[in-house]
Amino acid sequence: MAEQVLVRDAMAPPAEVIQAGQTLVAARQRMQGDTQVKSLIVVEGVQPVGMLRYGDVSGAEARQGTVADAMVTDIPVARADQTLEELSGLMTQYDIDRLPVVDDTGALIGELPRAALTQAQTTSAEATGWAEASTVGHPREEEAVYDLHKDMAVLGAQGSKVGKVKEVTSDALTGSLTHVVVHTGLLFGKDKSIPVDLIDHIAGDEIYLKVDKSDVDMLPDIHANA
Repeated sequence: MAEQVLVRDAMAPPAEVIQAGQTLVAARQRMQGDTQVKSLIVVEGVQPVGMLRYGDVSGAEARQGTVADAMVTDIPVARADQTLEELSGLMTQYDIDRLPVVDDTGALIGELPRAALTQAQTTSAEATGWAEASTVGHPREEEAVYDLHKDMAVLGAQGSKVGKVKEVTSDALTGSLTHVVVHTGLLFGKDKSIPVDLIDHIAGDEIYLKVDKSDVDMLPDIHANA
């Protein structure tokens, strides 16, 4: 069994942070800047007290008031010794693109961007696939079974079209589905290998992921070094 990836292995310094007393106008300008972040961690001193999402500041009513007036307060936090598996789906559930990472005192020590979580989960899933292939075994009883085939449409968590299924890969010994290769873009698009753990559900000929299109875009092109 491959070793599970911990938050401390994927987290970054807390860059997307804003003070609770700042204006919503300043927050919106920050989100619409070069980084185009979907959410900001709100702090008072060194303590995270909430999260400000882009949807909370995009309307005309956000021209007045402070961050504290619009922030969401019941947001989850992560700890450095947690596994990434424990946090899967949280960002989609709360419509945020990062999680604050705190120490034992509740002080902010870092952030876990969704792109870093997606990349680490992909790497972990690939390592698990190699580990399973080295031993004779059987698929886990709780493993989801999907009827996937070429040319199925793949959509992100927010409904944005990611691409189409180019091929599916499975464990040579167990026959368990491990990855879906998705072709993104048009004629000169890229091929992304997405672990089945990131599939949320399937409706007809459409595959819905637990992550957004922007997260898939962060994954490397599997043919980049070919």
